[in-house]
Amino acid sequence: MPLVELLKPHTHAGKIYLPRERIELDTALARWLVDAGVARPVLVSDPDRPPHARRRTSSIRTSPPITPTNPSEEKAS
Repeated sequence: MPLVELLKPHTHAGKIYLPRERIELDTALARWLVDAGVARPVLVSDPDRPPHARRRTSSIRTSPPITPTNPSEEKAS
């Protein structure tokens, strides 16, 4: 489950959380809060990789951005 850090006050499961508090949520709710500007994903290290190869990554998986293409700029083969 993703971990997020709140940027604004938020009530979850009847409890009030303040900015800078971290909470673990299901992926859909975490993504919704991030998209709404209420939270940001917490960067975590991948524990399955050796320490020298670990990278900090977001705990929320998102789709890559779609890059529009202009057909007139494509090269002819």
